[in-house]
Amino acid sequence: MKKKRSTILIVFIIGLAFGLGLAWRWVQETPYYSLYQIGAALKNRDPHTFFRYVDLEALLKQQASGSFSSLLSSLTPAGSLGKLAGPLGDIKIQLTPEVNRGLSTLVSRQIRDYLENPNNPTLPSSFLLLSVAQVKVKEDTALVDLKHNKDQLRLGMKKQEGVWRVVELNPEDTQKLIKTYLLPAAPK
Repeated sequence: MKKKRSTILIVFIIGLAFGLGLAWRWVQETPYYSLYQIGAALKNRDPHTFFRYVDLEALLKQQASGSFSSLLSSLTPAGSLGKLAGPLGDIKIQLTPEVNRGLSTLVSRQIRDYLENPNNPTLPSSFLLLSVAQVKVKEDTALVDLKHNKDQLRLGMKKQEGVWRVVELNPEDTQKLIKTYLLPAAPK
């Protein structure tokens, strides 16, 4: 009787371990796992892990074109850019590959310097991103909405080589967060 119980217990433990292994494998292939890893990288000041889950070059290409169009529209009288662009079609500003690489290197270095400086604040918990994230997945793309109080950052993720990576940030959200947290306050 004891032998039968110990056999059942061993089979149960093996089955439980197998089930947990499958569940862990499933979790690793979700955007939630990547968000957790990004949070852990920020908390632990680990730029290598951060860049594994954030496609910096894709973000810079997307942000540069968004920033230029926003800059152009803010420098022109209301509606005049639309009147000009209407007959010409969309205005596209394309950075050369050399400029993109230089910009990528500069931003990468700044992120590394920030993370490696123990005096700079980071996330208090690697679960913080998960706690504020709403994720919608469709095939190999995901839309992520990070909301906390009045702050919001919408981002796009894409599954690349089995890993979900951040490839797009909402330009309006990014600009608002930069103005709020990174730029000095305007004099009154």
